[in-house]
Amino acid sequence: MRFRSLWLCLAVLVTPACGDGGHETLEIIVPFREGGGSDQWARALAPFLQRQFGDSLVVQVVNIPGASGLQGGNVFALRRAPDGRSLFVSSGSNVFPALLGEPAVRYDFDDFRGIVGSPVGGVVYASAELGIGSVEELCETEALLVYGGVSPTGLDMVPLLAFELLGLDVLEILGYSGKGAARVAFEQGETNLDYQTSPAYLANVLPLVEEGTAVPLFTFGMLDGAGRVVRDPVFPELPSLADAYRTCRGTGPSGASWDAYRSVLVAGFGAQKNLWVHRDAPDGRVQGLIRAATAAVADPDFLELAERLLGGYRFYLGEQVEENFAATSRMPREATLWLVDFLTREHGVRLPERTD
Repeated sequence: MRFRSLWLCLAVLVTPACGDGGHETLEIIVPFREGGGSDQWARALAPFLQRQFGDSLVVQVVNIPGASGLQGGNVFALRRAPDGRSLFVSSGSNVFPALLGEPAVRYDFDDFRGIVGSPVGGVVYASAELGIGSVEELCETEALLVYGGVSPTGLDMVPLLAFELLGLDVLEILGYSGKGAARVAFEQGETNLDYQTSPAYLANVLPLVEEGTAVPLFTFGMLDGAGRVVRDPVFPELPSLADAYRTCRGTGPSGASWDAYRSVLVAGFGAQKNLWVHRDAPDGRVQGLIRAATAAVADPDFLELAERLLGGYRFYLGEQVEENFAATSRMPREATLWLVDFLTREHGVRLPERTD
């Protein structure tokens, strides 16, 4: 009877008085180490989900890092029961490998239902020691640019494409355990060029900018309703990659490489942070989770925190998560072929042969 009463408590979201002393756990799996953008996002949201559930559930963020974000996804898909008590945070780093058909991926987003999600931005910044203060100076510099990342088929694909489009000569060191580790490498002087997603940038990089050791250069931008890359609304003072391209190349971006970038931008940032549950989870629990998330992201306290920590991007819920995510697979064939060739030629990536 206790289990059934707790199930009903979640399904109808009754008051914290629900329950009789026992506590079930709602686990939020973050497939990266503490301190990165996904971790910041999940830990900002978790207390407000907890506020909705009261004593009926204990909301717990669990970090399961490994394999550039794939291990946590595999654990969620294969080792967690589809009972609505485990959730999974996706990021571009574990979305791209799934879209590209990497054999190490054992999860399928078609098997998940969306609970809540939001876009995030990304800011590229340089060490002040380079003496670079603008995109124009970045493109003209003869200094050695050293970038640290995780994987060419993860979220680093976006900055790697950006560097390619701008014609930058960058020494790219990949293999860090996460973006948090890559940021530490930047702080220790191992690299001098980095990017972070908005949550991690606002929490960990903005203080470096304020103390004068890091210089923001450009954002990856956001797609508007017409499919154009425009300035990130959270960082309107910084040029988007489209602006940076015009500065460095003297013309507007176009062609298969630009189409590939725009598609990757949607997958990596436009539909970036999403919270998923197993599709086979009981519908009552799923609807309870969506209602809890709806109330959480409308909480004035959360909105204030999100503005400060996450950048204030809008949140989408339930089916909206899946609709936005579906746009990640709409890459034109020529752009797909260009991207596969780029990853193979520049980064030695071997992808399964495509038949479409």
